[in-house]
Amino acid sequence: MTARQKNRRSAKYSARKRVFSTLIIILALVAAGIFVWRFNLDSVKVNHLNLSDARIKDEITLIQITDLHGKSFGQDNNRLVEKIRSQSADAILVTGDLYFGYDSEGKDVAVILMQTLAEDQTPVYYVTGEHDNDDEFHDLLSSFGVQVLAFDQEILQIGTTDIELYGINSVYFWESYNLANEVSADPDNFSILMAHIPNLPKYKDAGYDLILSGDTHGGQVRLPFLGAVWMDGVWFPEMGGSEVYVKGLYSKEGKHLFISSGLGTVSPHIRFWNRPEIVVITLSPPQP
Repeated sequence: MTARQKNRRSAKYSARKRVFSTLIIILALVAAGIFVWRFNLDSVKVNHLNLSDARIKDEITLIQITDLHGKSFGQDNNRLVEKIRSQSADAILVTGDLYFGYDSEGKDVAVILMQTLAEDQTPVYYVTGEHDNDDEFHDLLSSFGVQVLAFDQEILQIGTTDIELYGINSVYFWESYNLANEVSADPDNFSILMAHIPNLPKYKDAGYDLILSGDTHGGQVRLPFLGAVWMDGVWFPEMGGSEVYVKGLYSKEGKHLFISSGLGTVSPHIRFWNRPEIVVITLSPPQP
């Protein structure tokens, strides 16, 4: 074999090696992308919220879930149910949008989940979102023992502590809307408002100590230090000067709004830096 032939063979081998290496890199990147995509969609995290108040006499554990949108985490949502049950909560608070109104399969998923949760001893409270605002669905939940709150109040008694729990079914608002025209919280009890949409300006005058909401999905796609990439037609809404309510805890003058990023998604069905979550809320007396 001549030197020229050897050089040609070596060049062909090097070319094949480069092509093979490039394919391996592409496949690795695709696999990593799929893993990140699925991890951000399917791996449920437990988010903890801890609040103390002098009116709380016992340590109380509540769970908030929201915005399932017909998603399943395992067969019949068994992974989600196990994660909820493992927290040994005193009550489960569900803040709406368990399915899309046009999605009958998603509705079945929501029904199975709520029926399963209602079979336990832990009381389940629910308020509607705009997608699952369906009287037939609400009646079905009530038949399971879920307490559907539609401008209704319940006193949640745990140990020696009374929690005032109020739920609204408002998912659309007008300029003069003010929840204080309908109800106001009793200042003698720690109070919680369940309201799917985090419309704080419309609720604040009613005086609830903690408002639990969903709806925003935390923006679905978030970036470190920048927050939500896009929401309601605005790029990077949390970077602007105006106050926006997207994800997490907002506190002012001793009152709190907490927005969970929820469990499901709307189109496009992607999440990043913002995994699906259940929220474990611990209410406790002040530390001495």
